[in-house]
Amino acid sequence: MPRISVIMPVYNNAMYLQEAVNTILLQTLNDLELIIIDDGSTDGSAGIIHEIRDTRVRKIFHSENMGIVTSLNQGLDLAQGQYIARMDSDDIAALNRLEVQAYFMDQNPSIDICGTGYTTNYLGPVRLNPMNHEEIKVWLLFYCCILHPSVMMRRSSIDRLHIRYDYNYPHAEDYELWNRLSTCAQLANIPHNLMYYRLHGGQVSNTHRAIQDDSARRIRQRQLSGLGIQLSDEEYAILVKLAEFRVNAEDFGDYQAAVGFANWLIEHNRQSRVFDEELLTMALSRCISRVPPY
Repeated sequence: MPRISVIMPVYNNAMYLQEAVNTILLQTLNDLELIIIDDGSTDGSAGIIHEIRDTRVRKIFHSENMGIVTSLNQGLDLAQGQYIARMDSDDIAALNRLEVQAYFMDQNPSIDICGTGYTTNYLGPVRLNPMNHEEIKVWLLFYCCILHPSVMMRRSSIDRLHIRYDYNYPHAEDYELWNRLSTCAQLANIPHNLMYYRLHGGQVSNTHRAIQDDSARRIRQRQLSGLGIQLSDEEYAILVKLAEFRVNAEDFGDYQAAVGFANWLIEHNRQSRVFDEELLTMALSRCISRVPPY
């Protein structure tokens, strides 16, 4: 049984695939299996995968495109490692990524899932997401503050919590999962840059933005239902402005609407006690002031 299983779904990423694979196979912690699931690629990705000769690689090929949720859940079913890591086929992992994450998980047995810091440019800056569970739980109201391809999970946690990705939240399946798990698992982010997250035109956030936004709205609304809140379209638009750090302090109406909405959320949370009040207040203040946590 390998110490770590790495799940890498692939769909039409021939341009970046070999580099992504190499950064896993050259890891300083080499007791691993790499599960590559080609989801019906038509650009030559399958051919690149066929040519990989490393015995640690398990290759799965779909005859047609079935969607990333199918591939991810299949990977979870196949993975045999003590720890399960994610990797995208267009990103680059630091060569000590798995070693650092596995050490962190070894030293923190209460943590079920951890992500890492990352860059979107070789020259930086490094983006560090909120680190501890309660901070992450609050910031998940606003954005997906655990980078999916950087994640490592415990096999025991996957089994205990029956972790699977949900088909009902297309193109935001990771955001949905972290929000769902924030009530029953312990989440963390390591404050080290261990990933180069590649930005390009073919990413889901560019090609399926409308669907992703609809999924995100339903995820946020589900979170807020715990506070006894059902947002109107106008109220949700304010939440999105906060989440995207777009509140215009020079526009009195815009600013007042954001402050009023923030105070309303804080008051509802004071009654329901879903989120840590101090952390929620701090997060809302940063959103209004357009100061991201990273």
